Amino acid sequence: MAMVIDKKIQRDVLICDDDKNICEILKVYCENMGCFKNIVFANDGITATQKLSNQKFALICLDISMPKKTGYDLIGDIAVGSMNNKDSILIVSGTLEKDLIAKIIQSGVKNFMVKPFDEQQFQDKVLKILGTVKA
Repeated sequence: MAMVIDKKIQRDVLICDDDKNICEILKVYCENMGCFKNIVFANDGITATQKLSNQKFALICLDISMPKKTGYDLIGDIAVGSMNNKDSILIVSGTLEKDLIAKIIQSGVKNFMVKPFDEQQFQDKVLKILGTVKA
């Protein structure tokens, strides 16, 4: 059974990736879903930290390899009780070694996508996340 998302609930998404092409692709994928009000970008870990401290996001697309601060470091910044939570994180990375995946899972993040992926795979994963995260 396909998950249906209530498009009347307007959500915000944060796309954290230093690759502008990936940001653009993810932006289009999110726009096509029709359930995001604001699509916010961070091209490095420091900018992402600032955005996360100022705004609640229903979805956080997070690349692990970024300048200034890694995606893994960012996961540690999302503390219990903060306005954002680890259930809303989708790791989107080109390289994921087993050791790193284990560390990320231990930190509380459960959702991964390895580049390249297509729009349907992305949207299926996002629907799963939005279905478990309280708006």
